[in-house]
Amino acid sequence: MKNNKLVKLTILFCSMMTVMAGATIAPSLPEMTKAFPDNPAAETLVKLVLTIPGLAIALTSPFSGWFIDKFGRIKLLVTMLFLYAIAGSSGLYLNTLIEIIIGRIFLGIAVGGIMTTAIALIGDYFEGEERKSFLGTQAGIMALSGMLFISFGGFLADISWRYPFAIYLLALVAVPLVLIFLKEPQRNKHHESNSSKEETQIPKMAWTIYLTAFIGMAVFYLMPVQIPFLMLEIADVSNTATALAISVVMLVGGLMSFLYPKIKNRFTYYQIYGITFLMMGIGYFLISNANSYAMTFPGLLVSGLGAGLLMPNSNLCLVSLANSQNRGKVLGFLTTFIFMGQFASPLLFQPIINASSITGGFLYLSIALVVISIIVLIRNKKLVK
Repeated sequence: MKNNKLVKLTILFCSMMTVMAGATIAPSLPEMTKAFPDNPAAETLVKLVLTIPGLAIALTSPFSGWFIDKFGRIKLLVTMLFLYAIAGSSGLYLNTLIEIIIGRIFLGIAVGGIMTTAIALIGDYFEGEERKSFLGTQAGIMALSGMLFISFGGFLADISWRYPFAIYLLALVAVPLVLIFLKEPQRNKHHESNSSKEETQIPKMAWTIYLTAFIGMAVFYLMPVQIPFLMLEIADVSNTATALAISVVMLVGGLMSFLYPKIKNRFTYYQIYGITFLMMGIGYFLISNANSYAMTFPGLLVSGLGAGLLMPNSNLCLVSLANSQNRGKVLGFLTTFIFMGQFASPLLFQPIINASSITGGFLYLSIALVVISIIVLIRNKKLVK
């Protein structure tokens, strides 16, 4: 492919947009709550501002996948980048929380379309080792850019709670890059018209990957959701220190994603899922036994390393299962299950925490993860032949 490096940089830049959906405005939430003193439900509505995009992504991603399979990748990608910029920056100029929440719903729709299309284009443009390597790079860049946007969003939030919303306008920079460097993948119209039903359906094995990705994301999201509360139990630390601890997870996860191609050369998809859950289980066990701020870091490091393998392994496995006729649909459902896992995480694990404690929740989950991972590693099946 011509301008191969520019093609990759453009896809990576679009992928970074998906990380910005929630991370960018997270530091501004307390000031946003204070900005609406006359609204008795301000605290609840501000939390929705952060979480509602994830639900919108989960509900609409399959439709994005269907669209790009039927009408093409680039049209939807450009449209969603424009929608992303308009809806994402809504907090700059809208004056009520309800209006901002509506804007965030449209942001979620845009993120679902961008995320699904970006992964589909990687499957279309690249093959073999290059595809494997680039999916690992994509996951690593997304994790590391999450750290960058949280830090920059915090800096802007110190000036005004509205300013972090301006970062979403970066999507307008991506539009000309997409139009110049990304071309619609060649599609065989004769083959499309004669495609069998089996070619356009979602493979049965894909549902195993969806369920695994859902569980993995629900387990991973226990960290950003519960670690701040755990810190309050075991140490009196600042919000900045808590943010640093969570950023460590993203950093080591990103570094592990970069190493994914080398790991994949030695292990099967099935084994890598086993390693993912084993490392997260060991990490959560260490966290459950931490009695100071510093003692949480070994557990965060180990669990972050495991989490860094989840996304590139799921993406590559599904891209390998799919074909050009159903790739959008297959990857659209993956996006749905990933964000449903994020949304469901506190709902699934809060009852365990309520019945014991936060450390108890991490302990019981760690035992379950280690047992499951050992069973998976012993069975050592191949998900894709």
